[in-house]
Amino acid sequence: MSSMEQAPTSSKSPAALEDGNRKPRVSVIMPAYNTATYIAESVDSVLDQDYPSIELIVVDDGSTDGTIDILRGYGDRLTLLTQQNQGAAVARNAGIAKAGGDYIAFIDSDDVWLPGKLTAQVLYMEQHPEIGFVHTDFLSWKPDADGQFASARTLADPPVPVTEAPAIVAEGSGWVYNQLLMESLPHTITVMMRRALVEQVGKFDPELKRGQDYDYWIRASRLTEYRQLDRVTALYRLHGHGCITKYPNVNYEVEVVRRALDRWGLVGPNGEETPWSQVRERLGEACFTFGYHHYWEGDPRIARRAFFQALLRSPGRVKTWGYLGASTLKALLTRKGEAD
Repeated sequence: MSSMEQAPTSSKSPAALEDGNRKPRVSVIMPAYNTATYIAESVDSVLDQDYPSIELIVVDDGSTDGTIDILRGYGDRLTLLTQQNQGAAVARNAGIAKAGGDYIAFIDSDDVWLPGKLTAQVLYMEQHPEIGFVHTDFLSWKPDADGQFASARTLADPPVPVTEAPAIVAEGSGWVYNQLLMESLPHTITVMMRRALVEQVGKFDPELKRGQDYDYWIRASRLTEYRQLDRVTALYRLHGHGCITKYPNVNYEVEVVRRALDRWGLVGPNGEETPWSQVRERLGEACFTFGYHHYWEGDPRIARRAFFQALLRSPGRVKTWGYLGASTLKALLTRKGEAD
């Protein structure tokens, strides 16, 4: 392993070593954009954590819906930064630059943390100073037929005070670079990282309008083992108003994996090698999914290109040939309609 791929070795800060009772500080980074309906619940889920040493940094990314007014109501219980609309990557980078904590954690402004999240993660990290990155499971939070969300308390087991570090999930732990080539494993709202690791990884890439977190986790996986803690710590709200419902014109999932392959190839820091055939199939599936969404809800010309790229990687897939033909016809009709 090269010197650039060593796991973070720093554990406790000098202050912690001088004062055994000091609790490491956790800086929580929350980008926000037009989530006035939900942001108070998100903020409260952070401030109500039983962990005693938290700084919450909210970076408003140009909201126009009253989000800032809600945040200002919290006074000095949080740090509010504002910027023109530049995207989540720039907002997270601004929050990290302001952060003073020993650990960095992330939450989005429409999601919710469950009780005990930070206590469980800090406890594990303090007991395992060789590990720079932990994440956990989460629950999808769907509205009912009327568009209302059930109380967060009804979706998870009753909170039990954390008195010992959780067990780990083997499938999401270890040197996970090779796993990340196949899927984006951690969910952003469950991640906690050592500050030392964040400084090594650097900034979220603002050129990636989607998948900045996926790219970041891959970069971090070259530097440290991951640990997935066996605990549900967050609720991911599915309200249908975020960017996830609007497919971009660029297949950022393929772009992130391509960048990783160009930089590091198929071999992980631990020497594990992923067969190219598996990666090729994975990229083909990502191209098909991208094309599928554009065929039904986006631009059929983009869909056609995506299905063609999928066939270059998986030429034997009959379904893709069918969609290539259908998207070609749909693109021709679209072009004719625009000409008329």
